[in-house]
Amino acid sequence: MDTFSSACCYQTQQTEEPWCADQGWYHCLQCTTERKTEGLKLIRALAAHHAEILLPKLHDICLAVIKEVRNLRSVVCRAAMTTLAHLYAHLQKKMDQEVESTARVLLHKAGESHHFIKEDVEVALSMMVHNCSPGRVLRGLLAGGLSHRNAAVKRCTALHLEKLAHLLGASRVLTAKKEFTCRFLTAVSKLALDPAQEVRLHAQNTLRFLGSHEACVKMMDRFVPLRDKTAIKGILSKTR
Repeated sequence: MDTFSSACCYQTQQTEEPWCADQGWYHCLQCTTERKTEGLKLIRALAAHHAEILLPKLHDICLAVIKEVRNLRSVVCRAAMTTLAHLYAHLQKKMDQEVESTARVLLHKAGESHHFIKEDVEVALSMMVHNCSPGRVLRGLLAGGLSHRNAAVKRCTALHLEKLAHLLGASRVLTAKKEFTCRFLTAVSKLALDPAQEVRLHAQNTLRFLGSHEACVKMMDRFVPLRDKTAIKGILSKTR
């Protein structure tokens, strides 16, 4: 059983009045904390059982959920992150257009000190990695975390780039379209040389994973910045 299905807070009951729920979530999000969590629960129910109702207004729904991810009340914030996880899991590639904005807000929450917030961020981003288009996922991760000043945010970015690499496999990463391979290798190389050990760990793991493929050295020579090549080749040499 994966992390998502084993998390009891992600269980959603089917709503018997989907059209009422479609109207209700918006009104709930304008109200008190308790009502906000009820509104987010309605969105999760619609995503699981009546996705066709959500899709025409998906952008507006994601903007509303993003707003609640930023809510200072942790109960609302966590419910909103759970809701994004549901949207990724149930709508899958239909969430592609919303990946960049939703990934950005999730990654920024990874910089908070509360352990349970970090866990919710990682579960939601894992759902994104496993269910949305790889190109969109890469773009979202890089836009939200690659150049962030907070080491915890960059660590979370590196972790999910590692997950994406393992999901796709080394061959697909290294032989994909030029833009994808270039952006992926440039980003992972930068993170592999980050001052923070927790960031370097996941990025270097990714490089070692890719290093087992015969095309890796050639792609590194092609895409890794000249100033970083010697250090990156040193990391790759440990895989051989």
